[in-house]
Amino acid sequence: MERSPAFYVWVSILVAVAGLALYAILMSLIYSLEVFEFSIHVIWVTMVSNYVFLVVSSTGLCIVTSLGHVFGMERYELIGRRGVFLALITIIFGMISIGAHLGHPERAMIFNLLTPNFYSAMWWMGALYTLYIVFIGIEYWLLARNDLNERSEQVEGLGKTIYGLLAIKKLDNSRLNAVLKDHKLLQFVGAAALISGLSAHNTLGALFGHIEARPLWHGSYYPIYFLLSASFCGYAWLLAVSIATYKIKKENIPEDYRSLIFEMAQVLALLLSAGLLFTAYKLGFGLFTPEKVKPIMLFLKGPFSQAFWLFEIAIGTILPIPILLWATKQKNIIGVLIASVMVLVGVYVMRYDFVVAAQVYPVIKNGLPSYLPTFMEVIFIGGVLGALFLTYVLGDKFLPLKEERHH
Repeated sequence: MERSPAFYVWVSILVAVAGLALYAILMSLIYSLEVFEFSIHVIWVTMVSNYVFLVVSSTGLCIVTSLGHVFGMERYELIGRRGVFLALITIIFGMISIGAHLGHPERAMIFNLLTPNFYSAMWWMGALYTLYIVFIGIEYWLLARNDLNERSEQVEGLGKTIYGLLAIKKLDNSRLNAVLKDHKLLQFVGAAALISGLSAHNTLGALFGHIEARPLWHGSYYPIYFLLSASFCGYAWLLAVSIATYKIKKENIPEDYRSLIFEMAQVLALLLSAGLLFTAYKLGFGLFTPEKVKPIMLFLKGPFSQAFWLFEIAIGTILPIPILLWATKQKNIIGVLIASVMVLVGVYVMRYDFVVAAQVYPVIKNGLPSYLPTFMEVIFIGGVLGALFLTYVLGDKFLPLKEERHH
């Protein structure tokens, strides 16, 4: 697959789609955010929901991968490099999504440093995610450095130079190498990434939960549910991407990793069941809380009902559970892949519903206006996701991502 015409066609398509996001960003910088034609009623829209989806996914990936080299569950070390790399690129492209929504993200970076507001949940979220990106990047480097070193010895020319720079071969000496290979250093960095990621993640949930003017967001529910939904997002990402990679490259899945896949599928089914209970609590509590009744009805039988019942509940939660359990019992890899993709699709729609629906009431008391993502928003989001998958495809081709235990 990697040397076939199909591979180059696929990469060319992703490059073209990613170019659309770049075009949208350039137009927004030149002509202002008006090119996205945001509704004056619904201010936070698809770009924000895409941000929430990607950063929550990154935290979930970090949670799952930390089970291996942080908490000592050795079988989970198999997913370390692929999972940490996915966590790194999803958080980066998530930040790109929210950065573009700001209009001039460079101003945020400058003034966040010069005039920090320590009372702002949004400031803390940005600061903690910045720390998280640093730690998760170092974590991947520690996991991959030995292989990067080996590759620099196996190739010639420009490749040798690039792999040497990535491995930072200038650091090579016996004493420092011993430190870098020490599992305790990896464990410490992984723990730092997990703590900063969870802190940023809970701050994101609290950012919504603190807004009293939006009854659907306000309260203690979302910081907790964000953590749970991050966990099943992490499992779904790892299962879907790993299985798809092996199938597309027509490679056999190693037996120990195959066994782990079915174990992860069972855990994903359990987490989805818990998520369903949380959703039932959100609806039940909302129906008996006067200020939350009308926002909840937007989901039950209002303009968001089709997306809620079909995507969030059926496709994203209920149907994947029996599919995962059946696939585990039958040892059917394709079943796990299908269920994992269904979860990701359902969660993506859930993030959109969550961000947009809360802005409808009480601001728009007569219901949702005829709002749909604009053309520029669509090409931007498509471009960001295309760039994300392009980065993964190139990472899988040129970087060490394959399953391996860290020693």
